Amino acid sequence: MSDRNHYNLIIIGGGSGGFSTAIAARDGGLRKILLIEKRRVGYSLCTNEGCMPSKTLLASSDVKRTIEESEDFGITSSPPKVDWATVQKRVRTIIEEDFFASRREAIYKVTSGAAVNLVEGSASFVDSHTIQVGDTIYTGEKIVIATGSMVDVPPFPGLRETGYIDSDKALYLDELPRSLIVLGGGYIAVELGYLFHKMGVPVTTIQRSDHILTAVDKDIGFELQALLRRDGMNILTGTSVKRIERVGEKKQVTVSLKVGGEKTVEAEEIMVATGRRAMVDGLGLEHAGVQLDERDAIPVNDYLQTNVPHIYAVGDVNGKMALVYAATMEGKIAGAHAAGKRNQKMDYRLVGPIIFSHPEIGTLGLTEDEAKAEGLDVITVKVPMEDIGKAVAIGETDGFVKLIAERPSGKMIGLHILGPHATDIMQVALPHFYHNDTVFDVLNIPYPHPTLGEALSYAADEIADELR
Repeated sequence: MSDRNHYNLIIIGGGSGGFSTAIAARDGGLRKILLIEKRRVGYSLCTNEGCMPSKTLLASSDVKRTIEESEDFGITSSPPKVDWATVQKRVRTIIEEDFFASRREAIYKVTSGAAVNLVEGSASFVDSHTIQVGDTIYTGEKIVIATGSMVDVPPFPGLRETGYIDSDKALYLDELPRSLIVLGGGYIAVELGYLFHKMGVPVTTIQRSDHILTAVDKDIGFELQALLRRDGMNILTGTSVKRIERVGEKKQVTVSLKVGGEKTVEAEEIMVATGRRAMVDGLGLEHAGVQLDERDAIPVNDYLQTNVPHIYAVGDVNGKMALVYAATMEGKIAGAHAAGKRNQKMDYRLVGPIIFSHPEIGTLGLTEDEAKAEGLDVITVKVPMEDIGKAVAIGETDGFVKLIAERPSGKMIGLHILGPHATDIMQVALPHFYHNDTVFDVLNIPYPHPTLGEALSYAADEIADELR
């Protein structure tokens, strides 16, 4: 093996996690890094098949909703019409010319220096220090796996024979379906189901549990479910799929109901949005001795090391938090650790899911059930959005702010928001959680009024009153 193909660090995957790993390792002093990408240079799940196309589409649905509700604000307008072709043109243009192009430029900039080399192709392990890409062999002192995730399609009876679209393909449809069944009730199913609903497509969501969004605080799941139903979405909960079949021009899904009996629903199209799984196929992890968990994800420690200490796994592939900002932070920590900087561990308390439903959802820290399961003595308050002046002014009073703090210190351990711009309100709380602040620390800050961010101080004030 020539020194030319030997590296201090090899990174498999050039998405958000892999790219941030490369930068952190370079900045940490490593001078020979190899970044391997099997797709187009600049590709990332977030940019191409996740965050950015979905939020760009949702922006169009938000404009439509605003026009529909304009009369409540004394503004008259014609009923809005959806030009889906133009919506799609906008999405594809923004993704290709803005987000993807800027990512590709950033990667080329990083790999144009002496420290980081770029290779395009599929990588697989030969052994724990050796990677093969095509006919070329590379060796690495340390290796980071950042291959991301892929749509996980359950083996529902008849699904493959009947046909379906997955949540990736749903972002780039040439035409809107006349009606849609959504299989799944997680954040992807909720966001895309709401999108198509607002675009005028009759949507039926089928969820196994008794409420949607089981990964967040249950009060949010039940409340949003009620609001979406109020808005006209059909949501079936407590179900298990028995069979899927095509009948004429429609696709039918028959489910067993937890309360007893069966129910059959039909639509022109079925979208599978039941989750994602780690993309480990073809990596040859068995040759490196890297272990998988029961979900076929790669378990890691707080430094993102696998069971093989010189091999790391960052991003969706480790099954921790399938969020781009988690992947980016994991990459920073893994890259620094690989370069010998070992003073920072990954802190998932600061990584909270955000969901762009309507209303939006922002979460941080423990849920109420998780806090109780840990045996913590907590105090919880819920402040309705209708008590927040700015929410009333903008006509967005659905939802609440739920804050959880420990007794008797008042240290904040959980924040769960359902309401307007909840994803932005959460930013106000992040520094407080980072510094382990109490509700009393929050009250030492004069939050501007009227703002949505001051909702945190309302909840903190109620908890402080009970603790004084």
